[in-house]
Amino acid sequence: MRGLYTEKVVSGKIPFGQLVSEILDAGTGESVSSQIRETAQGSESNVRAAEACGQSPESNVPAVEARGQSPESNVPAAEACGQSPESNVRAAEACGQSPESNVPAVEARGQSPEVNALAAADDLEAECPEVLAEQFCDDGEGEVNQYNVYKITIREKYYVLKKSDQAEIGIYEHFLKGQGLPVPDYFGSARWGGKQWILIEYIPGTDLREYSSDMAFSCAESLSRIANRYWQEDEADFIRKRQDDRFERYWKRINKRAECLKEEPVLKAAYDIFLERQLTCPRTLSNGDFLQFNAIFRDGKVTLVDWAFGGIMPYALDIARMIAHGTENRQTFPFYMTRAHKELFVERTYELLEHKPSYERYLADIRLAVLNEYIEFIESDLLDSSQVRDEVFDYYYAHALALAQELRLK
Repeated sequence: MRGLYTEKVVSGKIPFGQLVSEILDAGTGESVSSQIRETAQGSESNVRAAEACGQSPESNVPAVEARGQSPESNVPAAEACGQSPESNVRAAEACGQSPESNVPAVEARGQSPEVNALAAADDLEAECPEVLAEQFCDDGEGEVNQYNVYKITIREKYYVLKKSDQAEIGIYEHFLKGQGLPVPDYFGSARWGGKQWILIEYIPGTDLREYSSDMAFSCAESLSRIANRYWQEDEADFIRKRQDDRFERYWKRINKRAECLKEEPVLKAAYDIFLERQLTCPRTLSNGDFLQFNAIFRDGKVTLVDWAFGGIMPYALDIARMIAHGTENRQTFPFYMTRAHKELFVERTYELLEHKPSYERYLADIRLAVLNEYIEFIESDLLDSSQVRDEVFDYYYAHALALAQELRLK
């Protein structure tokens, strides 16, 4: 198994050059696409240099959805948004073509704007061979997963182009962009094929699957910086500083999750304590899916990537998600993490929080959030008794039951 890797994409399916050029042109006010075209018409040595650029196995990638589940399962992501003919004109102009010579002829043949956009993008990328696209893939869990996330190389500059939605765009534009936080730079978004696409900074480095003490300290520093920036202490703060509807969606989802516990009295009693605490627990900006492959470690710093499930939520959620699934024998996920690593991360995060409850309350909040993590990964099995319960289910169920009993005793 290779873990995380990339595969070169043959142009024609997605207009990579068009999307990147549209986003960068809008962000800089300059014609980046024409610069790409001019460079491509120069020396072939530049083309060979771009093609020879190797791909490190470490980079940004959205979380592998464990056993077919998303972190907040069933959160809508797709948006219906049409492709405007204007984008086709821009693509034609970027290749040095007259819009009149291209668009009307295509429309006269009865082709849709999306087909026209794809044709124009093919022309752009045919004339701009320095646009290199590589798709992120992962076989770390025994099967190959391919993501709608691409490493884009243009003139020896690297970006990540990702299929996204309005919720993630909102996180970047309202919370992260220009804030100096440990997240990728955000360049903007564009629409194509009825979907939203975002362009962000490519972060080289390693993910956190092979956890270390240095990673624990760096994780704590990065997470606490974000938490301190957007901390909301109590219900008065929740109302006064309300910036999104993420908590409401989260609250609806965890109450739906509780339905799987109807035949599990011990788990249900503990989960009720968790639900009650979520209404009053301090909130902050959370990544929402802070797993080991959603963070990049480089030069002693950790960058949080993939903000598709982000928003203002209880502060303990990201801490709990990081520690709940790492084990010394990689029993659930391919994440190596020792008990000592977890303790370092938890303790250092508390030290760096500028606003915080008592340490006892802090640990209790994390335990409750870890319980939610365990139950998330047995939810579908508990709802459908016909499913075969494997060793992963056994692991999460046993740990959830032990933690539930511990919480009831406190």
